[in-house]
Amino acid sequence: MKWAPAIACLVLAACQADSTQTPPTASSGGSTAQGSNTAVISLPKAQVTDEYRTDITSLCDCVHESGADQMPKNERWPVIAMWLGPHITTDAGHEFLVAIQPLQGEAKALALETEARRVGLAKCDLANEWRGE
Repeated sequence: MKWAPAIACLVLAACQADSTQTPPTASSGGSTAQGSNTAVISLPKAQVTDEYRTDITSLCDCVHESGADQMPKNERWPVIAMWLGPHITTDAGHEFLVAIQPLQGEAKALALETEARRVGLAKCDLANEWRGE
């Protein structure tokens, strides 16, 4: 439970980010391709254990599992953030959340979807939510 408050803050910040924010730049800690505004983020590649797979599954299913899918869209993110805190239990799961936090929109959805596939999941509902589907 030591991670619960930190995860809640990270998820809430990540989920409330909008498209008017600028992506990280080389001066802010991310590296960018020359002449573009595309940030290059290095995502951790955790060993796929049952516990880590459970964390990514929890992340992908959090909209439904938290009950947030029963709420108006503008009220979902705090509920999801509070639910995720105790449900992401591995350091690798926390590190993944921290790594994708600066991403937005399609980039964030693709990063989560790719990790979900890597651990053996066929779909990831949170990635679709981030895409606005």
